[in-house]
Amino acid sequence: MFIPLLFMLSLVLYCERRHGTGKPLQDFSRYRIEPAPEWARRGVLYELYVRAFSPEGTFRGAMARLDHLEHLGVDVVWLMPIYPIGQAGRKGSLGSPYSVRDYRAVNPELGSEADFRALVNEIHRRGMKVILDIVPNHSANDHPFMATHPDWFMRDEQGNFTREVPEWSDVTDLNYDNPELRAYMKETLLYWVREFDIDGYRCDVAGMVPLDFWRDALAALKAEKPDIYLLAEWEDPQLLLAGFHSDYDWTLYHLLKDIRHKKNRTAEAVSLVAEKDSLYPRNALPMRFLENHDEERSLSVFGAAGIQAYATFLFTLPGIPLIYAGQEWGELHRPSLFEREPIHWEQADSSLLELYRGLIRMRKTYRCFTEGRYQPLQCTMLSGSAGAFLRADQHTVAVVVTNLKNRPVEHLLITPDAHWKKALQGVTLTSLSDSTDVRAFGNWTFDRLDPFTTLVYVGRR
Repeated sequence: MFIPLLFMLSLVLYCERRHGTGKPLQDFSRYRIEPAPEWARRGVLYELYVRAFSPEGTFRGAMARLDHLEHLGVDVVWLMPIYPIGQAGRKGSLGSPYSVRDYRAVNPELGSEADFRALVNEIHRRGMKVILDIVPNHSANDHPFMATHPDWFMRDEQGNFTREVPEWSDVTDLNYDNPELRAYMKETLLYWVREFDIDGYRCDVAGMVPLDFWRDALAALKAEKPDIYLLAEWEDPQLLLAGFHSDYDWTLYHLLKDIRHKKNRTAEAVSLVAEKDSLYPRNALPMRFLENHDEERSLSVFGAAGIQAYATFLFTLPGIPLIYAGQEWGELHRPSLFEREPIHWEQADSSLLELYRGLIRMRKTYRCFTEGRYQPLQCTMLSGSAGAFLRADQHTVAVVVTNLKNRPVEHLLITPDAHWKKALQGVTLTSLSDSTDVRAFGNWTFDRLDPFTTLVYVGRR
């Protein structure tokens, strides 16, 4: 059943992506890209919107909550855009942080440059890294360069400043046909690394910027800081070939939503991960998520009954997982990009916080989750919808058994192939949720797998 399913997935993969061409994915597996730095490969990414992260909505307010991030165990802090925001066409009372009026300054509403530098330094002092959100495709409608360098911006046939996406009415697209604009944006990327020692970038709508710009600019960034981490907000392996380490796995996110709310089966998610791995360039580090600032809160989407199963599933996959600020707290409201709407930290869900702390600790303890191979396992069952897969490196091994549906699975049989049976003969694995559930690696049976259940078994080789 597994091979035909992969074939079918290869025909439809990426046909409903949030970003990208929507065409079936080609085979890029013959390419090998430079791996992400070790701190990113083993890390967990935390998205932080300064305006919403504290009641003050400032850099200093964010600094006051860094104890929480350290306690949570995340490694990489992604700061959403921190730049001055345009006035022309502004959305809401405060405007979108993705409408940038000055690429080399900080928004005074968030604090001073000294405050931002102090925040970066404090993140570093705690052993974490920081990546900055950059917006290279478009600027605010009233960027000062529109008066001094109008040819740096896109124009329509009537000569009016314009944009590719009409709904983005508060921005104007940059003109990458202009070599001076390219040079300025490349130097801007280098500026924040040189002046503030940031550790990488999350690049907004990266697929709307020419690939040849990325090849040049990202090579310069890597020369400046060899252990830099580069995340593209898009879903296209060609961006990885241009120098990025990671792109978004939008396809998996939408499939998980369909599994939760439609008739799609759990095994489709297990197979999709293998399909992407088989077609993407070697060393790719996909960024995987249950929510981000563009999507509804995961607790709203997957429900209180399902969130543990889905979060556990996501954190056992290869790639770098994302937590959006408040996700770990059970926040149901998604902060507006255009107003000040602080996260409701006073309404904590302590059980959810402990779930994410435990998942992060699991990834740090067992390197098979960050360095190991991913191998789906054959599942047969009398009724229901289940999937299983193996994660293994030289020293640790894990088997993940999951039911992402709201109905039980009856009489489940999991069968590894002959290679893994031989390679892991004699290895015993213990359930992370029940230390009395110890199993020798091989054929496994479950009389019943409850709805919304993801079990993780780990062991040493």
